[in-house]
Amino acid sequence: MFTVEQIKEELSRMKSGADFPVLAMKLKNLGVTYYETKIEDGSSIFHGKNGYELSVGANYTPMAIADKVNIEQLKTDIENHQQGKSDYFQISRQSADNGIGKWAVCLISMTCTYMDKAGNNVWVEHIPDVSIQKSVFTVEEIKMAHSKVKSGADFPAYIKEIKSLGVTHYEAYVSDGHIDYHGADDYTAKVPAKYEPLYIADALKSQEFKAELLAHQQGKTDFLTFIKMCATYGIERWAIRIDEMTCTYYDKAGNEILVEKIPQ
Repeated sequence: MFTVEQIKEELSRMKSGADFPVLAMKLKNLGVTYYETKIEDGSSIFHGKNGYELSVGANYTPMAIADKVNIEQLKTDIENHQQGKSDYFQISRQSADNGIGKWAVCLISMTCTYMDKAGNNVWVEHIPDVSIQKSVFTVEEIKMAHSKVKSGADFPAYIKEIKSLGVTHYEAYVSDGHIDYHGADDYTAKVPAKYEPLYIADALKSQEFKAELLAHQQGKTDFLTFIKMCATYGIERWAIRIDEMTCTYYDKAGNEILVEKIPQ
């Protein structure tokens, strides 16, 4: 289940309201179903399945909440925030000035509800579906996600994270570790080479490769060990299709050696 550290890491990436749809999807992928944030100090309670609950403490010095709700100004401030014109603290201050005591985000219905000091619902808005937004993920975001992969056991979580960023498919090359990530509208982010070039064996050893791949997926080897193993056994690259949740391995001649379903 999700931890305080995971929640804080995702929240730290949100610079403005323009990032909120991606944040909502990432929290949903972590297992968050619903959360409430007190505008007074920014503290939150995150809920998951089977009654799981997690509290995250105050984010700033307590501020006063106005007694009167100004719904029209609130909507204007929220719209500006969603366009990237204000940061998290600024929208919190504006919400307090507009009489908002709390907002509640439901990641099942993908809605955000704004409440006054008495707990009455003031306004409910729908959170845009990140899957229909234009993909604008960056090399830095991809690298950050990939840095969490210590072994093959971490791979499914990695796929979920880059999917939330807008990645639809990618190709990873064993020879030097460069990867081409693709999104909607022919968008591509290229992650450059990670290590000195490796020689890819001409002779394919598919059975040995499959055995070592299984060990890697069980967390028995790290990523660089896996890469060297691929080169030794004649694997030139692999391609991930996130819509199909498949990983396909190829030899130097471009032949498909193995197609696997990615666990969800």
